[in-house]
Amino acid sequence: MGEMSEIARLVDTGAIEAAVAEAQGLTPDRVADLLFASGGFAVDMAPYDAFVRRWYERLDSPYLRAAAERFGDAYLTELAGVPGGEGFAAEMTEAALRAVIAHTGRMMRGPAITDWAEPHVAVMSTARARSWRDASMDLAKVHLPE
Repeated sequence: MGEMSEIARLVDTGAIEAAVAEAQGLTPDRVADLLFASGGFAVDMAPYDAFVRRWYERLDSPYLRAAAERFGDAYLTELAGVPGGEGFAAEMTEAALRAVIAHTGRMMRGPAITDWAEPHVAVMSTARARSWRDASMDLAKVHLPE
């Protein structure tokens, strides 16, 4: 077991909001490393579960939410004893995948691509920008589980 991080120390003492603030700006993988390195979760999983849920709900980027799949795995490993944890993790993972697919599709047909084909920039051909838009339409047709 590693040395206890500030995030893990805060979680262990029940200071969930302070731990969430401490995790602000860190990648999901870094948060997981800091949270689970010391093994405090093995003593009492409840505050770790509370932290994950609160921290995850504050992630505003669909890409960060998708990258947080490490925490879905945690409900099968470090947090396996949390009642209902597997269900929460599955819902979290599915919602994150839906959101990242939808966001990626919007980016593929939006200014993130089309602006590069504008005549004053022209670093991308209009045909290439159209191909991205067409690919986004194909992505939108993917049937996702309900």
